[in-house]
Amino acid sequence: MTWVLKAHPLFEKDLKKLDKPVKERLKELIFRIKEDPNRFKPLRGYTGLFRVRFSNFRLVYALEGEIIWLIIVDKRKRVYREMLKRIK
Repeated sequence: MTWVLKAHPLFEKDLKKLDKPVKERLKELIFRIKEDPNRFKPLRGYTGLFRVRFSNFRLVYALEGEIIWLIIVDKRKRVYREMLKRIK
């Protein structure tokens, strides 16, 4: 299956806050997600949402048909609270 990547409008803002090494790691993770988006851990209580843990950061994404929606990337202490605002 060919997956299409799309990002939440605020995802670009999240990227600007990250340091270069974190961005490089995130780039690798997004490549792995695109290869097989179901390989990562689903978020409990949220159908179709997945999370990837790296360092002290979390990337949350959603699957919708053939689209992978990148929702948020942030430090763990903020990511889930902000995610709830974005998925409404």
